[in-house]
Amino acid sequence: MMALMDPVAVLAESTLFRAVPPAELEALAPAATSRTFKKGNYIFRQGDLGNALYVVRRGQVKISRMGRGGEEAVFAVLMAGDSFGEIALLSGDAERTADAQAMELTECVSVAREPFLAFLDRHHVQQVDESLAEIAFLDIGGRVARKLLDLGQSHGHQTADGIRIDMRLSQRTLASMVAASRENVNRALHRLVVQGNIRQDAGLITILRPAELRKRA
Repeated sequence: MMALMDPVAVLAESTLFRAVPPAELEALAPAATSRTFKKGNYIFRQGDLGNALYVVRRGQVKISRMGRGGEEAVFAVLMAGDSFGEIALLSGDAERTADAQAMELTECVSVAREPFLAFLDRHHVQQVDESLAEIAFLDIGGRVARKLLDLGQSHGHQTADGIRIDMRLSQRTLASMVAASRENVNRALHRLVVQGNIRQDAGLITILRPAELRKRA
């Protein structure tokens, strides 16, 4: 049997709402409902009307889109605490731009569009606005950091500068390893370079500050 839960408590533990005081989140209680999806079921499809946002309580959700040639581009694999579906709620046409599919038995808390937008209007939610801009990227950035640490342990050697990964990693290869699009992996790598955490040289990556990567992973 599934344990009983408080939907608002799930929202409070999510990346999206973590900075919002729990007392304020209680305003969303009437609009927050628990939904369960079997493995392989779609939570929504590209082109659907964006009528709710979701927070994963347990399980995994794949965010992807089919290309014109029939190939699937996976943008993210979301786990407990991750939110998705909020971008369509804030856009004018409100259409889903990707598919969301349960990769295993998955439980989510959903919040309907109108109560969510009313909540944003009534409350000071600057942190939520910042999370909306970064949510997908931060998830991918964490997975990239974790994968680089794993590769450093299995294929790396210590140099004067840091841990050099002794295998040439294309962005496409790394993207397939972390189930994300090549463009988002490129952004994640660029940010790590700018922050001084890694160095890229002729396809080889050196981890300069592993402790910083661990913070993200």
